[in-house]
Amino acid sequence: MKALHFGAGNIGRGFIGKTLSESGFEVIFADLNQDIVNAINNNKEYSVKTVSCNRYKITNIKNITAINVNDLDIFKKISSVDLITTAVGVNALNNLANIIAKGIILKVQNESVIPLNIIACENKIKASSFLKKEVLKILPIRYHNYLSECVGFIDCSIDTIIPLVNYNKCDLFVIAEEFKEWIVNIHQFKGTIPKIIDMQFSDNLNLFIERKLFTLNTGHAIAAYLGLIKKYRTIQEAIKDPKIRIIVQSAMQESGAILIKRYNLNQNDHLDYIKKIFFRFENSILSDCLERIARNPIQKLGKEERLIKPILDSIQYKLPYSHLSKGAAAALHYCNPNDLESIKISSLIKKIGIKKTLIKICSASLNEEGIYSIISSYNTIVKELKEIESYNFI
Repeated sequence: MKALHFGAGNIGRGFIGKTLSESGFEVIFADLNQDIVNAINNNKEYSVKTVSCNRYKITNIKNITAINVNDLDIFKKISSVDLITTAVGVNALNNLANIIAKGIILKVQNESVIPLNIIACENKIKASSFLKKEVLKILPIRYHNYLSECVGFIDCSIDTIIPLVNYNKCDLFVIAEEFKEWIVNIHQFKGTIPKIIDMQFSDNLNLFIERKLFTLNTGHAIAAYLGLIKKYRTIQEAIKDPKIRIIVQSAMQESGAILIKRYNLNQNDHLDYIKKIFFRFENSILSDCLERIARNPIQKLGKEERLIKPILDSIQYKLPYSHLSKGAAAALHYCNPNDLESIKISSLIKKIGIKKTLIKICSASLNEEGIYSIISSYNTIVKELKEIESYNFI
């Protein structure tokens, strides 16, 4: 069995590639960075250090190769593999759709009827279904029946923390946490379902997608944006701050109230889930840079994303969301000269004001109460930062 994985970053190497290799797949990494492609092809292996609170394990991942995404041979790879996975970031899926569409055309031209399954492992609700729609926009209509019959797009929820251990793109070594979760929609596969270690099958995937997005991702992002205002560097530093901790925990409880109501979850079980996430955040071995977590704030402020969707749903269910609003406000305040999205937000606020920027960025039907709640928190941040150098706005 062969698998082509797009994105040879930390998640790609530390979780997806590792899992597929251990499941017996020949793994081909596809990436834009030629240095990392060369490193994989030269070394033919890399190491993953899997850690928990009091132990670790080193695993050598072998039987791997790599190809540059822009290499024309990528279409041959797509037409010949059994499985495609991605960990490229949501914003790259549109470009990836064009590449996959051309590979599918070649697969048809080769008269291959071997099923191909594609799993987009991204922080987006139903990322694979989104990718399928983008592929169908590009793929000529005469190929649509083939795609429907032979190509599966499998939605999933993926959960693990893999911090950035260094900035050397040629160093393939990765640190990964022991906890990992890969849950897929069992009904979307074509042909025989591949045997992948620890992959869980579900017929109620929305629950797991939203549980992860509204809890882990929401809490992670809020801790990062609040922590950066106080000039912390890592998630551990931020979460140790008692005021930030209370806001993050309360925000996760607010988003949790939505899940409890929507999916009839047991409240105590979900509170235990939140506690486990805090335990993961606190693991110093998995120290993660706040700037990495905070990057691409426009994406994170999207109407279907981790900061705004819980607020919209709280409004729908008439539930409180004041702490979620503080997280969204902190994201709007975030300004990093190395992050183009944060620069765009700052420029918009200066040009059209916070209210119009909020509505434009979020593309959401926030009611006046929701808008006021976020803007009020934002103005408090600005006011406190002007008044006190100690950044005690929270």
